[in-house]
Amino acid sequence: MVRKGAGCRPRSSSGACRSENAVTYNAQEGRMSVRCFRAVLFACVWPGMAVAQWSSDSIAYDAGAERSFVAAMRMFQAGLYDSSATLFLQNLKDFPRSHRTTGAYIMGGKALYASHRHRESIRLLKDLIDLFPSSAYVDDAQYSLGLSFFRMLRYEDAANEFLAARESTNDTTLARRSEQMLSELATEHLLGGQLDAVRTAAKDTAVIVLLALRRAQQLQSAGDQRSAVDVLKSVAGFPDSAGHVTEARTMLAQLEAGRTMKIGAILPLMLASDRPGTRELGIEFLEGIRFAVDDFNRRSPVKVTLDARDSERDPSAAARVTSSLCGDENVVAIVGPISSNEAFAAAGIANACGVPMLTPTATSNGISAIGPFVFQGNPDYDIRGRAVAAYAWKTLGARRFAVLAPTDAVGKLMADGFVEEVRQRQGDMVAVQWYYSGATDLRSQLQEMRRTALKKKEVPVVNFAKNIRHQDVVAMSMAGASQKTLDSLMEIGGAMSVDSLFGPSGRQIADSLRLPVEIPTIPYDSLEIVVDSIDVIFVPIASSEEIAVASSQIKFYNFTARILGTGDWNDPAELDRNRRYADGVIFLVDAYLQPKDSRFQSFVARYQAATKRPPTVNALFGFDAADLLLRVIEKGATLRTEIAEGLSQVRGYKGLHSTISFSPQRVNAALTVLRYGRGSIVHEGEIDLTVPDETSDSSQPE
Repeated sequence: MVRKGAGCRPRSSSGACRSENAVTYNAQEGRMSVRCFRAVLFACVWPGMAVAQWSSDSIAYDAGAERSFVAAMRMFQAGLYDSSATLFLQNLKDFPRSHRTTGAYIMGGKALYASHRHRESIRLLKDLIDLFPSSAYVDDAQYSLGLSFFRMLRYEDAANEFLAARESTNDTTLARRSEQMLSELATEHLLGGQLDAVRTAAKDTAVIVLLALRRAQQLQSAGDQRSAVDVLKSVAGFPDSAGHVTEARTMLAQLEAGRTMKIGAILPLMLASDRPGTRELGIEFLEGIRFAVDDFNRRSPVKVTLDARDSERDPSAAARVTSSLCGDENVVAIVGPISSNEAFAAAGIANACGVPMLTPTATSNGISAIGPFVFQGNPDYDIRGRAVAAYAWKTLGARRFAVLAPTDAVGKLMADGFVEEVRQRQGDMVAVQWYYSGATDLRSQLQEMRRTALKKKEVPVVNFAKNIRHQDVVAMSMAGASQKTLDSLMEIGGAMSVDSLFGPSGRQIADSLRLPVEIPTIPYDSLEIVVDSIDVIFVPIASSEEIAVASSQIKFYNFTARILGTGDWNDPAELDRNRRYADGVIFLVDAYLQPKDSRFQSFVARYQAATKRPPTVNALFGFDAADLLLRVIEKGATLRTEIAEGLSQVRGYKGLHSTISFSPQRVNAALTVLRYGRGSIVHEGEIDLTVPDETSDSSQPE
């Protein structure tokens, strides 16, 4: 026999049955206890999505509808959402007025949502609400509608559905989740007018306060403090029991107590452009900066707001918005601009106004030299060249250097930095050769480099069979040559290089003794002769397209030196195509992500939860610059001068894209070292020019 009645009412999102009345039937006839089966049936539901329970609206039990529904639920449980959606829809077609009708509607909508068929899900869930307005599933349908609208980026529609679910449900878990989604939409996605419309529609006092709080935060971030105060005052008188009231009163007190600290951001947002894709660069940086500000405000009692301005990819516009930001006494620092030409235009104004300006990515030499309030978070070209030379000296033990560089401005600046670092360390700069960017024939440059390097091997030789007098032998012995060796050479009439006789200073000693010497001639053009008198060759290629040309021709001309480069070598596909020549190349980069690092994984999870997409490298540059700045503020620096002083002392800040250590010139002096070998790129470590050499080791290169 079947008991008729309401049956077990729908579960809440937490899975708790709203009523303990349950439909039961005989197992021998293919009928089973709902109470026994439901634990398995509902295990597949993800957080925030309720599962339809047994029975609806006092309609007589239909065995066929039951079998169809249970089959669909089993598909749903197995994660076969597309197939389960088909079965739920078929159930509605075959049994339009059964005890499972409303359950098929709600579960069909959920299955369609899980299959990313959001438009179909919306239609089905709206039908449920329209056809069965008194169904116990209406609140769940509203929440599910909100999720589908959210996925379709229809944020205002989503907010209205979450609001309806929040205000109609008696289920505490569903109410809490609806409120969380409303809060996220209000914080991240709704425009001011949209948020005001949702606020107007709200009836529950807790929701009204929450939305007022989020609107006030929007207005504060936009710099409209007066309007933010007005919005907060409209809810500050609500009773504490309403929820969020204490938070609203705290924010109101903070706004009325004094100024709000602002961080300015100057980015190419291209707000006036209607060309697709032009805004993406600026938006990526902005998302990273905004996430850093939100992160800071969550953990710090001191609150800051972000004032983002559009540079329009125009130095004149960058200068104009910099002047505007500097004129706002609440702006304590600026992040940006991101390009060198805009940074040059902005830096003079920011420095003259005494506002710290930190550009995350500008790489030209001389930007920070404009003044003590200007900082470059990315190494400039000079630093990049110097860092390569320092790494070769400190880590590889190189002492004999060469450069093969393009004649463009960037290549020349990096090569000059490399040469100057070698000079300061008193290394041996064997050769410097230049080529035009994009050249495919480096024959003349490498032949000349071979000739210069091989001349290093043309060491003068003392021929004891010719013109060597007894007094010469005595003088050589007194200068440090082995008497036994001298006697042997005299006896056989042999010859020996001055370096072998006297050591590294052999040439100078032989000259001082006025010894007759012979200089052997090496056939430079013979490629069978290995060039081993250079330890490293610095090759700051203009683009990765030059990897094949440079690596293959250096190999062809029989140099044993290790190739060192900069970021343009970081092209795995091009390196793989030239692995025969490029194996062992070492290059320095300004960004290196470590996906397996637990800190990075945690950040990505939080970032994706907030923005609904993974962080790009640009977002990481933006985040690190803003986070570094905010950590200086967190340590107590609140005045512009204090922040500039705090930034100048930053050493070894471990960002997500790289380390940041400011040199005395306020330029980041840290880069990541990578090596290509055996078909993969390996992280070798870092070089930080602010860290002094540990030793004066003069060991030979690897």
